[in-house]
Amino acid sequence: MKTTVACLSLVALLFVLPFFLSHRRATAQTGGVAPALASLKLTGPYVYQNLAVFAVHDGSAANHDEILTLQEALAQKTVTIEEVGQVNQLVASNKGKHSVYLQAGDIVKGGQQDRVLQHDTLLPPDAKRVALSAFCVEAGRWRARGNEPVRHFASSNATIMTKRQKMAVKVAGNQGAVWDSVAAAQADMGSKVGGSVRARESATSLQLSLEDKKVTGSVEEYVKSLEKSLPKDNDVVGYAVAVNGNVESVEVFASPKLFGKMKGKLLKASATEALAAKTDKPAPPPTADAVRALIADAESGAAKAEKQTLRTQVTRKETRRNVVFETADPMVPAKALHKSYLAK
Repeated sequence: MKTTVACLSLVALLFVLPFFLSHRRATAQTGGVAPALASLKLTGPYVYQNLAVFAVHDGSAANHDEILTLQEALAQKTVTIEEVGQVNQLVASNKGKHSVYLQAGDIVKGGQQDRVLQHDTLLPPDAKRVALSAFCVEAGRWRARGNEPVRHFASSNATIMTKRQKMAVKVAGNQGAVWDSVAAAQADMGSKVGGSVRARESATSLQLSLEDKKVTGSVEEYVKSLEKSLPKDNDVVGYAVAVNGNVESVEVFASPKLFGKMKGKLLKASATEALAAKTDKPAPPPTADAVRALIADAESGAAKAEKQTLRTQVTRKETRRNVVFETADPMVPAKALHKSYLAK
């Protein structure tokens, strides 16, 4: 038994070691900033009311092998996300032939209660019961809701959107703070659309609040306006988002194809964030230099491992003002699969 464990540990080390060595060399060559940032170009801002979006371009980006999003895989029924009887843990299995990307902040609907995933995870084909860290975004329920499945989750069509939610889930990792952030977002959205967005089926469910017709109608106005102006170039790999004149986040993916699959969910989340924070007199949008400053500051933080499996390496860098989560596949170490920058 000890020999088997030792062999498995050695195999894991052989997979992961090239990633760490290449990352250290790249960091040393660029003074602490990942080399990919040097090739990134920003266009914009593209503005609607209090929301400004910059498109992130990377002419060197190449599409990976086909990677499905969690939203796609659940719809195709190739991935299952199951309950294990604990609020803060779920398990995922993939019976499909493609790897599946689960993004930190993805909301999974159903089960004993709606959850949000804490970490990015790359789920390879034939993966079985991979542990996922999660938080409840529906306080109080621990039973079936209507005709929804109670042992597993049927869909993932939304993601958390406000700074407070992201900080609670991704930075603090605190369940109480997550519940507080959900309640605050529901109150903010309700005040902007002229009525409560708490659903009769479950008043505490963030997912159901995001499905409220008053909310979806207002969010759609943002999305339609921005989609008309956002570039359709085939080198766009991410978005930087500013609300009320402040840069809030930057999401950068390894390939235009993966970003193309994620951008609809991300744009809706940004529009919902802007709706919840809407003011009578929107501040002027920031410059591209403000986006670059956030990225550079976050990258200057000391690296700390957040999550490690054979196919997922999440590293966190944090300063007093900003934080970045870098997700890589140790088997494809040349470029980060996803970088998520957050302003505190």
